[in-house]
This record gives sequence, structure tokens and C-alpha cells, in this order.
Amino acid sequence: MVSPQEMRTNVTFRHPAEFVGDSEDGGGVLAVPGAQWFAALLRRVPDLELDEELCQEDWGVVFFARRNQKKFWIGLSAWDSEGAWVAHFHHGSFAWLQWFNSSAKNELKRLLADVHEVLSSEPAITEIAWHEESEMSKPEPAGFPTPVEGEQSVALDRAGMTVFRDITFPAAGPAGERSR
Repeated sequence: MVSPQEMRTNVTFRHPAEFVGDSEDGGGVLAVPGAQWFAALLRRVPDLELDEELCQEDWGVVFFARRNQKKFWIGLSAWDSEGAWVAHFHHGSFAWLQWFNSSAKNELKRLLADVHEVLSSEPAITEIAWHEESEMSKPEPAGFPTPVEGEQSVALDRAGMTVFRDITFPAAGPAGERSR
């Protein structure tokens, strides 16, 4: 079974939305008014119910959501100063039993896949990369083209370059033939 730390629950992408910070000078962290464009995208996810009130955090904005009787929270913040964003998906803060429930884990996986479909279908969004939580503290976290398991061998680095991981390339022929 895949643990939440191994799931690709973080997504980085580029979108031309203007950064609206929480400071008077427009800097700081992403402010609630600057996250409305992402709320509109999330409303396109099938069966996802979003709370109207967004939550300001010291790192960005939280969206509280429900789907199929499961609770989730979704965070959004700027990833860099060049139009890149990071969103991360979690079981609801007080939905402790969901963390250990296989149907809740499956619902989170379905949510991630549906969010990916919405992001992929939005023409303004480019450079989508999904990341495991364990990668996010690295300066150049390895990213994958989808949140789906089973594509472990090919990753995208933050610059969008393809990186091959965990691949064994078979030899061209029997060892005796290679030495000729």
C-alpha cells in the first residue's frame, strides 16, 4: 500500500494569474483574493464541493473541500516569481480516520487524477509536474507527468528536463557477444 508521503500529492505548474500578496506592497505570501482563479478551476472537478470561505495561512491559501463523504484540504502558494504555482492535497485536518481508510485513500487518488484532468485541459496552464511529499524539500524536486502510480521510471526536474530513474537497460546481446 502506498503511504501518503509516497503519493504524488503536490503539483507544480505555470499559470499567468497575477500574484496578489498579503502585504500592503503586494508582496508576502499569496492572499485569499489572489487565489480565486484556482477556486474557479477546482469548481470544475467533478463532485468536488468547496467551502466558500478560503483560509489565509502564513504560506498561502487553503481551500476546504468535500467529495463522496470525504474531507480534504488543498493548499495553494506561489512556487517561484516567474508564474509557477504549487498546490498540495491532503485529507481533512480533523478527518483522522480517513488517513487509515482505504476508501478515503482511493478517493484522494481519484481526486488527484480529476484535478490533473482539469489542469491539463486548461490552455493557460503549462509545465504540470506532480511530486511526492518527500521531494518537496529538495532544491530541484523530481516531478512526474501525472499523479498516477506506475510511472516511476521517468521524471521531470523543475526545469522540465526529462530524468530517467530506476531503469535497467538490458544489454544488447549475450555477454559473450558484447566482448567481440
